[in-house]
Amino acid sequence: MCLTYQSAPTILIVEADEDDRCLLKSILTLKGFNVIEAADGQSAVNLAIRKLPDLIVIDLKLPIVSGFTAIRRIKKYVELRQTPVIAVSLNHPAAHGNLAMAAGCAAHMEKPIEFDQLDMLIDRLLPGERLLIDSVLVH
Repeated sequence: MCLTYQSAPTILIVEADEDDRCLLKSILTLKGFNVIEAADGQSAVNLAIRKLPDLIVIDLKLPIVSGFTAIRRIKKYVELRQTPVIAVSLNHPAAHGNLAMAAGCAAHMEKPIEFDQLDMLIDRLLPGERLLIDSVLVH
């Protein structure tokens, strides 16, 4: 079944580092997404429950509540069980990838984020007509 959106999909970015969060938000906004953001795991859970985003990009190393715990809490809600989650981690990518998939993620990426890889993942998880990330970045 192919999904099409009447309005732009909403992506929740969960990243403790303000610079990384701002960069991701800027790029995804330029691509036409509605972007909401959280800086810690507990805020991510609360925001996901309130806003029901179409996709979540979450760093696994977060303050207050870890990314792994936040993912498991989010996936407990029926309305969010089918929401695709992309986990992002810096250290131990293979181990974190396996744990992220076990927690309910659709994909795992290593830091630093390669934006063309993120673009492909988003296109796979949220099909629809959008600009390529490369076309919105200034070279």
